[in-house]
Amino acid sequence: MTEKKFVLSGTIGTVVLAVGASLALTVPARAGSERIVDLAIGNDGVVQSDVGAPGLSVGDEFVYSDTLFRDGRRVGEDGSSCQVAKLAGAQITTNCVLSVRLPEGQLTAQSLWVKGTDTVRMAVTGGTGAYRGATGELTCNDIQTPRETYHIVLDR
Repeated sequence: MTEKKFVLSGTIGTVVLAVGASLALTVPARAGSERIVDLAIGNDGVVQSDVGAPGLSVGDEFVYSDTLFRDGRRVGEDGSSCQVAKLAGAQITTNCVLSVRLPEGQLTAQSLWVKGTDTVRMAVTGGTGAYRGATGELTCNDIQTPRETYHIVLDR
């Protein structure tokens, strides 16, 4: 009888472990904690600084500022700078840092961007206020057009 109890409890333990492992693989670690922030962008302007050799060269910088809208209402502003990191013919690769100020706090993000492409995915690197300790991804769509938007998915 003792041997049957041992085999039965071992079988039950294996089933519980298998079900638990299966659930762990199918349920995200932070189920329900993802936060989405969608913003429309009003481009305020861009300035280019020529800091290297005359003309576009590695080290030159583009500085941007925008007005941010949520549901048609002005809710904040942003500022970013992109330094030219690499030139390959007409392809300009820039290293960009973005700061977003909203009523709930600020977010920061960064990425490499090939100038002229209309979408870039940036790593959210931190935040303040309601966004303190933020991580996630900020996707800029339709860059430098009247339809530009930010779609921000925060993990925490």
